[in-house]
Amino acid sequence: MSLAHWLAGALLLARVALAADGGVPEAQPAAAADAGVMASAAAPPAPAPDPSFDWGSTLWGPGRRTSGDAFRSMAAGLLEGPFRIAGAGWSLGFGAQYHARGELRTDTDFDRATEDHAIGIDHRARLTLRGSALERVGALLELQDVRGWGAERSTLATDSFTGLHQGFVDLKAARWLDLRIGRQELAYGEDRLLGSVDWNLNARAFDGLFARLSFGALATVDVFGMMLKAPGFVDPASGGARFHNSGSWLTGAYARFRVAPSFGFDVYALGLSTDESTAATGMRRDTNHATLGARLVAKVQGLTTIAEGALQAGSAHAGGVLAGAFAARATYPLPVWSEPYAQLEVLGATGDGDAADGRVTTFNPLFPTAHLHLGYLDYVAWQNTVSVRGTLGFRPFGAHVWLDVHHFRLMDPRGAWYSASGAVFRPADPSRADTRMGTEVDLSAAMPVTKHVGLSGAYAVFFPEGAAAGPGRTPSQWGFVYLRAQL
Repeated sequence: MSLAHWLAGALLLARVALAADGGVPEAQPAAAADAGVMASAAAPPAPAPDPSFDWGSTLWGPGRRTSGDAFRSMAAGLLEGPFRIAGAGWSLGFGAQYHARGELRTDTDFDRATEDHAIGIDHRARLTLRGSALERVGALLELQDVRGWGAERSTLATDSFTGLHQGFVDLKAARWLDLRIGRQELAYGEDRLLGSVDWNLNARAFDGLFARLSFGALATVDVFGMMLKAPGFVDPASGGARFHNSGSWLTGAYARFRVAPSFGFDVYALGLSTDESTAATGMRRDTNHATLGARLVAKVQGLTTIAEGALQAGSAHAGGVLAGAFAARATYPLPVWSEPYAQLEVLGATGDGDAADGRVTTFNPLFPTAHLHLGYLDYVAWQNTVSVRGTLGFRPFGAHVWLDVHHFRLMDPRGAWYSASGAVFRPADPSRADTRMGTEVDLSAAMPVTKHVGLSGAYAVFFPEGAAAGPGRTPSQWGFVYLRAQL
């Protein structure tokens, strides 16, 4: 289904609701949620004036989000603060961000005989400009510089990525309708299918159109269409041959319902379409599939549960697509000093053990922030896997310390093992019968220096097992120290 059909359907739904109710009050903006904890099931009150610029807490320290649960139209007037100026019907604000992270990684091939240690320091510097006028139109322009320390050819060279991360215009078309046009982040739920990947210093953004329909504090419906690759894109790998009638697109509709402070659910339909037909070969390599899913959030006597399931169907150049995935997490805190808590998560996604049967059964996690859910070494994706994670954490003196233990198995031992990037980490093997991938242990700590500056770090080790074929079966280790500052 095209974006135009989704938009038309959503607008018709809104008109019917408005006609029945005589108008819908404008929804309150949602606050940014921690990356590692559940977003509130109820719409929070409007934020109070704050000297920060779109500040929000994340798992690793200060940050922010501009979409999903945390969406707030840039057309709305900016809150008061030292980084804002305002006049009659207009406001203008500036923000800045600096992140620096040093990392050390060893034995990615699980073999100590091969020297593959890596150490490096990367940074991200951002400058953001926001403006609004007449509560009807707003804009955001966000520039960033991402580089590895010492990666330039010389002290006079500039080889880093410096450019536009986000740049869009927001329109308040009606009290119940917000539009966003341009380059923008998308992040929903726990970022399992759509995430901004803020852990990656480049982060992810899409080019396209977005609309939000608000039905008071009870529900919002988002519809969007994003261009992943433009028609007529020149592929350097093909020697400059121009694709005809080609392109890649992400379309979607995501509805959020908050029935009570302790209960809410989401439903969504996401479409991914790629057409890589070439005039040179006459071959068609189309992939068109839809992901239908739902997410449930509930809190009962202190126990918070989140469950999500998704089904994919469609067509690919190899044949039909039929795949699925699920995830469930329960968190129980204790109301004592240091706020200790225990968490258990189980998730799984289908794989494909027979690539020659004309069917694709490997689940495609689309555009996730896998780093949040499947181990910090990023060796596992929400594809052909079953994972169990146990977490113990506490928050002494404002800090946050937690221990994650993951155990990974292949859902189909014959299928490929995928890393967090979606690349094949271990190829498919029709003769493989051992489902064990390995166990990962992550010890993490985050400490606020001030509200706007945080320090964090982690040590992680992956213990390879049966499916991680290798002569030495050496554990792979990784550690980092992270500085985040956000204004």
